[in-house]
Amino acid sequence: MTDKIESNDLGFTAIWSKTTPLECGTLFMNPKLPDDLFFDKLSSITCLSEKMIDDAISIFQKNNMRPFVYVLNDPRLEEFLLQKNFKFYDTQYVLKKHAISESERSQVLHIEKKDSLLWAEVFCKSYDCYEWINEVNDIVRGSLSQVEYLVDAKYNASCVALYEKNSILGLYCLGTLPEKRKKGLAKLLVSYALDKVKIKNLDFLMLETYQRDELLGFYSKLGFEKVYEKKIYTI
Repeated sequence: MTDKIESNDLGFTAIWSKTTPLECGTLFMNPKLPDDLFFDKLSSITCLSEKMIDDAISIFQKNNMRPFVYVLNDPRLEEFLLQKNFKFYDTQYVLKKHAISESERSQVLHIEKKDSLLWAEVFCKSYDCYEWINEVNDIVRGSLSQVEYLVDAKYNASCVALYEKNSILGLYCLGTLPEKRKKGLAKLLVSYALDKVKIKNLDFLMLETYQRDELLGFYSKLGFEKVYEKKIYTI
């Protein structure tokens, strides 16, 4: 199951970032979305290679970007990174939830090319990265055939991206405008995603959240369970 979830994650990331295969890992980077914890990373590491780590550092530094390295259940790699002057930065929790037997149909706006800027604006304002808006808009417009982008229909104030792979529906980029938070808009989009899991008979809905965002309790209340976690290191 872990391999299928990781494949979903990396498939979505590759839509937003350039993929560079290294010796025994995959580097994702989008210089137009600089120093982002999710979109700029070295992940899927399967060996202990100083050369690969050095190559990754070099690529990031040439682009004046900060390297983030994701570690999945590998204490030896964590110790090695510490020896290379990396520091622990955060923990990413991977969660899942199966579709419920009955759910209320959520009212959402399905983003088309003519609406792409709306989604980009909600995302960038929610994540306080408005300087990314042109790049995000271009990504959305170019990936509508692969990703389902949605905002809530009532306020157009909450956004999400849904990506299906390996019979798993991945929920990404969930965000709400600061002035519209605590109105249940994010929960509405999650409910829509769960409804889609049920209709399409998929295995489950998965999402990822970071420890520093302090949202693990929120998702737990929605019925999500932790499957595994990844440690993130940076220089």
